[in-house]
Amino acid sequence: MLRFFAKRLNELQEVERDERGFTLIELLVVIIIIGILAAIAIPTYLAQRGRAHEAMVSSDARNAGAAYTTCFADTEDEGLCDTTGELDAYGFNVSEPVTMAYDVTDPDAVVITATYTGGAPVATFDGGTGRTTITTPA
Repeated sequence: MLRFFAKRLNELQEVERDERGFTLIELLVVIIIIGILAAIAIPTYLAQRGRAHEAMVSSDARNAGAAYTTCFADTEDEGLCDTTGELDAYGFNVSEPVTMAYDVTDPDAVVITATYTGGAPVATFDGGTGRTTITTPA
């Protein structure tokens, strides 16, 4: 009778091969697959982030140009429309990490430059043509 219990107890302690867990090779394969997926996803994420920065400065430059045009049409004095604070009254709100520069020497061809903090990208609104160009310094 004691041998019967010992034999059954021994069978309970022995674990079948399928229930022991993962082998080292299986774990390495999973880690390699995760690494490949990360190598694909990270550059895509960074590129998307760069495009978002470009869209932000481009939007700020265009919005500042529209606010400047409205301000100049209202006041007919380019000196009253050459700062971000003065354009706030005309609906322009600059995004937080963007700095603005205004060149209003020619009121018909104002040049407004929006720069993302850190230097890249830079968007320039040309009031003469009404176009916004984006440059990304290297």
